Amino acid sequence: MNNLNARQIEFINLLLNEKDYRTIKWYSEMLSVSDKTLKKDLMVIEDYLNKFNIRLNRKHSLGVMIEDVWNAKLIIQNNLHIQEDKDPKISVNDRRIDIIKTMLMDSHNKTSIQKLSDKYYVSKTSIINDFKYIEEWLFSFDLALEKTVEGTQIIGDEMNIRRAIASFLFEYSKAGRNDRTIEELVTRLDGVTLNGLSELFENEKIIYVNRMLLDLEKKYSCIIDDPYYINLLTHMLISMERGAKGKSKFSKDKVQNLKYKKEYEEATLCISKINKDFNMNLDEAEVYYLYKYFVSFGLIKEEISEDYKDLDKFSSMTISFRDIVTDSLEKILNVNIRQDLKIMEKLLLHIRAMLNRIEYDIQISNPLIKDIKTQYPLLLNVCKASSMIASFKLKQKEIPIDEIGYLALYYQLGLENYHIKKKVLIVCHSGYGTSKLLSTKLKRYFPDFEIVESISSERIKSQNIQNIDLIITTVPLDLKDKPCLLVSAFLSEKDIKNISDFLSNIKEVKGEISTKTPYIGSYLCEEFIYFNKSEKEVTTSIKRSLKRAVKFNEIDISDNLKIYISFCEKEDKLALCINDIEKDKKQLVFYILMDSVEVMTEIIKEAVNFNINDGYGSYLRKCIKKKDVNKYFKLNGKGEMKMEVDLSKVIRKETIKLDMKAATKDEALKELTDLLYETDVISDKKAFLDDVYYRETLGSTGIGNGIAIPHGKSQFVSRTSIAFGKTKNDLAWETLDDKPVNFVILFAVTEEDKTSTHVRLLSKVATKLGDDEACEALLKANTPEEVYEIFTKQEEVI
Repeated sequence: MNNLNARQIEFINLLLNEKDYRTIKWYSEMLSVSDKTLKKDLMVIEDYLNKFNIRLNRKHSLGVMIEDVWNAKLIIQNNLHIQEDKDPKISVNDRRIDIIKTMLMDSHNKTSIQKLSDKYYVSKTSIINDFKYIEEWLFSFDLALEKTVEGTQIIGDEMNIRRAIASFLFEYSKAGRNDRTIEELVTRLDGVTLNGLSELFENEKIIYVNRMLLDLEKKYSCIIDDPYYINLLTHMLISMERGAKGKSKFSKDKVQNLKYKKEYEEATLCISKINKDFNMNLDEAEVYYLYKYFVSFGLIKEEISEDYKDLDKFSSMTISFRDIVTDSLEKILNVNIRQDLKIMEKLLLHIRAMLNRIEYDIQISNPLIKDIKTQYPLLLNVCKASSMIASFKLKQKEIPIDEIGYLALYYQLGLENYHIKKKVLIVCHSGYGTSKLLSTKLKRYFPDFEIVESISSERIKSQNIQNIDLIITTVPLDLKDKPCLLVSAFLSEKDIKNISDFLSNIKEVKGEISTKTPYIGSYLCEEFIYFNKSEKEVTTSIKRSLKRAVKFNEIDISDNLKIYISFCEKEDKLALCINDIEKDKKQLVFYILMDSVEVMTEIIKEAVNFNINDGYGSYLRKCIKKKDVNKYFKLNGKGEMKMEVDLSKVIRKETIKLDMKAATKDEALKELTDLLYETDVISDKKAFLDDVYYRETLGSTGIGNGIAIPHGKSQFVSRTSIAFGKTKNDLAWETLDDKPVNFVILFAVTEEDKTSTHVRLLSKVATKLGDDEACEALLKANTPEEVYEIFTKQEEVI
């Protein structure tokens, strides 16, 4: 009996569930296939039903149905289950994976939509959609689908096809997709990787190549790190598969100066052995491919002297690349990694091999990249930006994210060492004697302390303590810049506990972070400030303004911050888009197009250190006009945003009224203006009100949650103050959430304070109002004292 495919089984089940006629059109919509496909299926189904003496009735314009459907269901139900077990339904994702695998491994042959439709029992439309997905996947490897009358095939450079095969293995191999594995025969590979390899290559070849690599490690007394080992193994298997089919592109000019190199000699021996053992005819192109991998993965290692004089032609490039990336990362994150000499040397060894891989267009797959993105997103993206800067500066090819992931791990190790090892300065009365005893005890109880020096209290004022993490002293000191713990010379149990408590409370050691934005303030202009625009809309606008094509690279710092960078000669542009992402949450997206990498680094640093959810950012969240955003960054860039404003000096209980009689917006503004006039804050009520109403014409001051913050900057204000008022009735007001207002905060600002102080005041009040608990307490307040307490309690300098 002929087997049914999954779609035909599903078609029969639909027929068995219907007691009346249904049209082919109806069934085709249910099964998401064409009428033509179902008509073909119906012929197969009819033959199948005839074997059980079950009749399929057809009626013109009515459709089809199974006669005596109840008995039919009893007769064939068991057989349908058997059919389903024989042909389990393949998912859309698995079908696409299977198509990609087949087309990559057999790229010299063409296939067709009809062939694939018949093979997977789906409509042509489904295969067309599969091709769209496959084209997007291939694009990252500079490959494409070529569609002709004869059929469809993958086209592109042979090296790119091999890269795609290797990437396919890591991206789509699944544990459990094959029941049989050869894990017991191959000691260096995990089951998931083995199963993936087994789907593409013969087990005999996998075992053979694995043994060859193990022998090479033994021969050269080295261990190839696991991710590189898997990549090298995969490449050799691809070589055997593709090379045997004559899929090699090669220029003999490339090898004239290589034949006497150890790596080339070893590659020649390996290919010769493969040809002999498998009766193949792999040519010199495969020798060259393998040579490039041996060089890139450091199979034959050379010792590197302390002053790096033994590095090959990549020596200066390697050191320069490492130094540029490290400098940029340290500047952006305000950390010091250079002091860890071991990490710096390991970076040098890794980058040397990495630049070889980039030179030879060898792309590795990093199995840890997803975990790195999850665990260290900031560090990974700062590494990405720093690597782009280094590549641009040194005119190198762009570094892939898998490679950057490994760099990030080295820097993360350096950061952890930096955080763990505390540089400690000991200060005693004399600097001698007792300091020795104290130093010995500290090392015993805190082995991670690095005692930099022991000095007398007289020397502390002239001592350079910039790189010191902690000062432990036996004499009282007045130091504000560094943490300082007072202990006894004999280090009592109480002292040990105090030091331990201090260390456990340190969240993270960082350099001093500045939230000033001088570079952003200098380069940002209103023309390039946007609100709620997509990346495509912003970049299109920038390109149109520049009248040239530019490519932006995304640096995804956090949910609140994205950065796009582009290197462009003789152009310096900075754009900013502020997007709504959730209720009362904003996202800043910077577009940095620079000729100077130094300026670009500074802007990235300012953007990374700037937090829209803290301090000044709370004011920026309320900005709805370009000029307000631009003014904000210019003021903050000059340091004017740092001017301290004490809310207790501008809020007086006499200007707080919680039983207002106002029933309209106009009445509320007039009532609070009267209050300010009565307390001698303003000298001309009408003139001040005119200034308030003028501000209202520029944009809504209703910020939502029942609160409005109107403000008047006027020459008739004698001292900057704030009036608060709560109404008994809801007031109609233009608000961000389209809800009425019942709490009004009126700012009265002098001419002298109308720039920096006004912005600072708004920022501080907005910070308070950004706290849901503070908002709720404000709306429930019944006395002026409660309102005063809400805004002046725990005042901090922002």
